Amino acid sequence: MPEFLMKVEAVLGAGLLKLLRATLRIAVHNQPSDDYRCVYAFLHRNLLLLTLHRINSQIAVMVSSSKDGELIAGPLKYLGYIPIRGSSTHQGSQALKEMVRLSRTHSLAITPDGPKGPLGTIHPGLFQLAYLAKIPIIPVSANSSKEWLVKSWDRFRIPKPFSKLLVKYGEPIWVNNKEDFLEAEKALRESWKQLDLTLSSPK
Repeated sequence: MPEFLMKVEAVLGAGLLKLLRATLRIAVHNQPSDDYRCVYAFLHRNLLLLTLHRINSQIAVMVSSSKDGELIAGPLKYLGYIPIRGSSTHQGSQALKEMVRLSRTHSLAITPDGPKGPLGTIHPGLFQLAYLAKIPIIPVSANSSKEWLVKSWDRFRIPKPFSKLLVKYGEPIWVNNKEDFLEAEKALRESWKQLDLTLSSPK
């Protein structure tokens, strides 16, 4: 696709998402302050829910270097995020270095089961990133009162207009040594589990 058309598509996509966000009722619990540098970790299926929540946050988000990733990266840029192209399987090392560099001034976000899953898999790149950047992992989860589920590997979630969006943040998880990766994974899974238990369908 020509670069001009890709830009038009990205601008239109971002505009539609802003319109959708304007209809949502958003409730947030335990959100860190904007100047608290960390790496937010959430499942790929929750990407849109959390994107709509943190518009204009200047968070650096790791996005797949695939063609599908381009459909995400373009709108993210016009929604006030910093998309970094790469993944655990494509250009991962370059993306990791760029994320570490940006961590000095920005918070980061990553979906550790992306870009291709399986659903709920936690790839080790998340813990490597937190370790190298010397910032904590903040688990995040979300739910919406009404949504569409895409028939994809992650059952991607799209909130319906005028629904309520509930977002909850967990406590920091530090990765001080490479030996901490396994314990950090256990802590992340437990945090997601506890967050999801309290995220009954918002009304």
